[in-house]
This record gives sequence, C-alpha cells and structure tokens, in this order.
Amino acid sequence: MLPHHFEFDPEDPPEYLPLRACSLIGDNRTAALVGADGNIAWGCFPNFDSPSVFAALLDPAAGTFRIRPARRYLAHQRYEAETNILVTEMSTSAGVIRIRDFMSVAPGRKLPTAELHRVVEGVTGEVEMELCFAPAFDYGQSKSEFQITQNGVLARFDGKRASLSTRVPLSVENEQVIARFLLCAGQDEVFVFDWNAPGVLPVEGYRSVRRLHEARHYWIRWVERFQYSGRYRESAVRSLLALKLLCYEPTGAIVAAPTASLPEWIGGSRNWDYRYSWVRDSSFILCALFRSGFVEEGSAYIDWLLSQILDSGTGHLRILYGIRGEDPPETELPLRGYRDSRPVRVGNGAADQFQLDIYGSLIDAAYQYDLYGGSLTAAEWAMLREIIETVRDRWRLPDQGIWEARNEPKHYTYSKLWAWTALDRGVRLARRLRVPAPIERWQEEAISIRAEVLERSWNAELGAFTATYDSADLDAAVLVMPVIGFLPPDDPRFESTTAAVLHHLKAGPYPLVYRYLAEDGINEKEGAFLLPSFWIAQNHALAGNIPKARETLEALMRIASPTGLFGEEHDAETGDILGNYPQGFSHLGLLQAALEIEKATLKQQEELF
Repeated sequence: MLPHHFEFDPEDPPEYLPLRACSLIGDNRTAALVGADGNIAWGCFPNFDSPSVFAALLDPAAGTFRIRPARRYLAHQRYEAETNILVTEMSTSAGVIRIRDFMSVAPGRKLPTAELHRVVEGVTGEVEMELCFAPAFDYGQSKSEFQITQNGVLARFDGKRASLSTRVPLSVENEQVIARFLLCAGQDEVFVFDWNAPGVLPVEGYRSVRRLHEARHYWIRWVERFQYSGRYRESAVRSLLALKLLCYEPTGAIVAAPTASLPEWIGGSRNWDYRYSWVRDSSFILCALFRSGFVEEGSAYIDWLLSQILDSGTGHLRILYGIRGEDPPETELPLRGYRDSRPVRVGNGAADQFQLDIYGSLIDAAYQYDLYGGSLTAAEWAMLREIIETVRDRWRLPDQGIWEARNEPKHYTYSKLWAWTALDRGVRLARRLRVPAPIERWQEEAISIRAEVLERSWNAELGAFTATYDSADLDAAVLVMPVIGFLPPDDPRFESTTAAVLHHLKAGPYPLVYRYLAEDGINEKEGAFLLPSFWIAQNHALAGNIPKARETLEALMRIASPTGLFGEEHDAETGDILGNYPQGFSHLGLLQAALEIEKATLKQQEELF
C-alpha cells in the first residue's frame, strides 16, 4: 500500500495539522509530536508533565520548531522498522529531502538533559529549505530571549534555557529564529534541540549519527523480546512501541497519553490533560506488556505505585498520580485550543473522585505480574491485601465510574465488574503466593457481587446489561465482561448485550461505538471511543470466531494514522482522530486483540492435529 501523502504550501500553511499527520518520538521521560509539515507540534521538556515549549497543536503562537522546503511539497511519514525513529520524506518539484527525528536513548545511559535530534538529508535534486525556531515557554505564555552564537542559538526565559545547535547560519526576525539553506542530494544538515544546556555546543559534539545508531539499536533490541509473529505483527509492534513511549523511566509511572487538551469533539469542551498516570489505564497497559513478554516495565510501575500508597500514610489509592506521585491540580490556559476547542486544561480535576474499578484493575495487574514471572514482596502483598479488603468493604457504594462522570455517583455495572475482579484475583493470587488471606470471605463477597450484577444490571426488555443498576442506559464499557472472565463470550446474555451496544451506540461503520448516550454532566457530542471496539475483536477471538475477530480488528486498523497510531476517539464522518494522542487505551486494545486472535488460531490448529 502506498504511503499517505499530505500536501503543504508554505505560502498558505494550515493553522492546525490533522492529528493523523503527526507521529510520536520520545526518550521515556518525555515525548514530542512531529508533524508531516516538519514542525514539532507538541513538546514538553524535560518531562511529560512539564510546561510545553512547542505547542502549535493548541495555539499557532504557542511554540514552533519547523524545518521544511520553501516551496510547495508533498510529505509522508513512516517509522524505521521496529523503532521509534521517525522518517518524514518531503518531495518538491526541485527534489526530495528526508528528515529523521528521534530523541536520544541508549541502554544503561541516562543523559542529564533531553536531546531532540533532527537529521535532514538531501535525497535527490536541490531543495531550498527554511527553518523557524520559536520556543514559547510555560505553555506559550512566555516568549524567549535569543542569543545567536557561532554554534546556533540559546533561548532563555526566567531561568529556563534551551539551545539549538546547527552549522546553518541563523538570524532573529519578529521574535523567531529563522534560516534558509540549500540542501543537495547526498548532503545533510543536523539540528539538535537541547533542554537546559549550559550553552550552545557545536552540533558535531552531539554525535547525532552515533546517537541515531544507538537509538536504533535500543529500540530494535527492546522489540526483540516480543515473541508474537502473527499476521498483525507490524501493527502490534507499533502499538507496543507507542506504549513504551508512555513509560516514565525515572519512577516507573505510565502516562495515559503524552498530550493535553486535544478535544474529544472539535469545538467541544471535553479537553483533558492525560499526561498523568491513571491506575486503570496503567494497569491495563501492564497486562498487555506482561502478556507480550515485558515484565520489567510492570515491576517498575507496581513498585512505584505501591510505594506511593505506602508513603501517603493513609493506605488510600488515588485514581491518578503525577509521574512523580504528586496530585496535579486542574487549571485553564488562555490558549486558542486545537481547532478552537476550549477550554485548554492542564492538570486533572478527576483526581479526587471515587472510582471503584481502579482497585480491581490494580489487583488484576498484580495477579498477571505474578503469573508472568514477576515477584511480589511480602510488603507488597500486605498492601494488595489491604486494597482487596477495601473493595470488600466499599463495593456497595455508588461511584463516578470509568468515564469519570461529573455528576452524582451511581451504581455503575463496570465498577461492580471490577470489584468482582479484585476479589476473584485476590483469591487466586493468595493461593499462588501461598500466603494467609481470608479466602472464603473474599469468595463469598465475589459471589454476592456477581449475583447482584446479574440481577440488577440485566434489562430483559433491552436484552442487555446496562450502564447502571435498574436502568435502561447502555454503556460500551460492559463489553469487558469476557475479557476479565466474568461471563463467557458465548453467553446468550452477553451476545445480546453486544448486539444492543452495536445497535444503540453505533457511531459509524462496524465496529465503532460511542461510550454511552446518557447524561453525564457535560452533555456534548464526542467521537467513537475505540477501546470497546477492540474488546469486541478480542471477545470474538475468545469465542473462537476467528474470522469475525479478524474482520473487527482489521476494520479498526484501517482508521489508524499513516504511521499506525490511534487517538482515544474517532470521528467516522470526517475520519478525524480525536482526543489525546496517541492514546494508551487504544494501543493496548489492539495489542490484546492481536494476541488473543493468535492464541485462538494456534488452539484451533492444535485441535485439527
């Protein structure tokens, strides 16, 4: 299949790039979105949750680092195979150039600063190029002071500094650093952005070609641990690499997405900051990583999260944590917002909600961790046991649910499913670890939860399990039932629930669905939420219906960006990627579905012989 090309005219550039024209690079401390137009459209330094330096996605005036041809060009992006090294190729009437964007990573080597390397290569012809470098500190609220040197430029503001090293002569015009240069076939120019550098170092000192080889080696060696060789390996590897880029290596935290305030509907107000570690999202990602053979990342997260609970002195599990354990307060910024979608928020006000499901998510991740060869300490088990006891005590309470509704608490079916999971996995984990635990009491409570869900969440008229007890509202989240083992995928009640969700929550071509249609305290339109659709594919595989599982997964793969990335949501009418991007939920969903299809395929092959 030919790559998807985007056309750009420097005389008439778009104000905002479509998200599918952006791809992610990172160093496991932070990440940046690189547009097919050659712009660093989003970048926070030195960490995921730091204020942005480049944020053109949220406001054209909020920071730019663009390298592009000076004349009209076609561009397409791809990743080097099994790496997070991004290649953007730009074609003009005069020739072709190629940009390799990456952040410096290497096994066992921690750089004191964040380095973003841009290696620009002439492929054919002679192409006139232009550079625009205009970092805007503090989410675009602060302009830089520039000092041009023989090695590049130093940008400063209020004690913060960043450098751009290059051999290309630079000048300052209209509060921007600009340059024009000619790139011929066989030539290259290198640009290195260095956060908090003491000065502007010669670009040769960064040894970008060596750093490129190191990064390539790092990513390829990491992917080698992934033993899956099924039909969807390329997409599964891309999802795996996207998930790896969400890991914050210094603590083990995992962010839900590397961006803030990308809207769930263009022009809407569902614009949230996802640069934090949700217990739910992280636990789901861990289970996908464990199953893929990556136990080390899970160990770091579990150690970190349990230490956060212990250090709090309360034994309380919050729904989300800052990447160093802090509580991120929610504020609004005076930015235009992506395609004028406001407000623009940073921080997250959902941190104080009661969401019952997070306990089960964590206990399930701990169980999977042990199952795949991890080792839990006695202190960690004691903390997990306390969490299971919390579920036993609190599962009858209403909560805010997975969707973090900003209205009154309710008895959400999804939350009760995960309360059941906490007790079920607690029993299994205690038996595996051979540790003292009130197993009979947990089993009895799990039976009670199951019975209550089957009675109060089932709506006979709809033929479906509903969003909350005794209601007629549907919720795509209940499609998780077979994934966690609450019901088999061929249970008639679950099959009719899936049919009801696909009919009443239909958001476009099969298998796209909305999360729900009920009132949630915001009452605005949004896109199709992708994770439940990946669950549909996984459930078909669990039921042994491999053709339907493949049909479902392949339909979803077709809506990915040209480089294989997914947002949180999708607009079926326009094809727009919506929500923070790339989104961990969507990528773990693809990964789990691909692995489940392979497992079912191998099982059927074994049964034939």
